Amino acid sequence: MAKSHNQKIKILILEKLLSGTGEHKVVTMQEILDNLGQYGISAERKSIYDDMEALRDFGYDIQYKRGRTGGYYLQPKAEEKTGEDATENGEAGTVCQSDAEDMAKSRTEEGGGSSRVRSEEISEAGKTMKLLCKKEREEEIREYFGSIGKYKIKTSGQLSVAAPQISGPYFFGWLTTMGQDVHIVKPKKIASAYRDYLKTLAKDYKGL
Repeated sequence: MAKSHNQKIKILILEKLLSGTGEHKVVTMQEILDNLGQYGISAERKSIYDDMEALRDFGYDIQYKRGRTGGYYLQPKAEEKTGEDATENGEAGTVCQSDAEDMAKSRTEEGGGSSRVRSEEISEAGKTMKLLCKKEREEEIREYFGSIGKYKIKTSGQLSVAAPQISGPYFFGWLTTMGQDVHIVKPKKIASAYRDYLKTLAKDYKGL
């Protein structure tokens, strides 16, 4: 099968798999690879990440749900949210304006879906932050940093990430969910700020 033809089919399969998804019904990376395999298409995880980014650039609002039961799903457009979701907002078949504004703001903050980093938390434009991550977290790391990150698998098997310097509660909150699987290598000032953030959290819960 020609490579270009293979790629066209791969994108169509991804579109089909995503079309039946939602926040409570996701498709996992393994399910994607298994479905591609049924069509005789062998794909690496990195190529799937790139395909997801291509679909986002084309206008698909593809989200990633983290956790053991996590996976990819397609976020419906505002005008498609009807029924139960709309009824909760007081109007059948519509989405209230504040919800639409929140979704638009979210897409802006995430750079059109290519990154989940909030622009206001990029502390020093042009300067780089480096992180060292466990290989098992690669999918979540790529989903968070998207196209603003540069990724490299080291000989140790760990994932090295270079990204713009980020600092703030949203980034630190996300970093906390990674536990000991992600470490800030440099700069030291951001590593120190994250350490202070963790100390503040621990202090707030001390004695409870």
